[in-house]
Amino acid sequence: MADDNVVDFAAAGEKHRHERMHREKEAKVEDIRQRFALALPDRKTPVKDYLKKKRAKKKR
Repeated sequence: MADDNVVDFAAAGEKHRHERMHREKEAKVEDIRQRFALALPDRKTPVKDYLKKKRAKKKR
């Protein structure tokens, strides 16, 4: 019995690649979040502040 479900491997590969990259970025941000929580426990949003400062420096 033939299956009529056709899989587009290019689209499926792109979807999985995007999901993997997203998971890697989230893991990296979580690592940064943990390090900042230990280093700066009194700051409310240390990771967001750090990334904002980094982006601003990059735009200069």
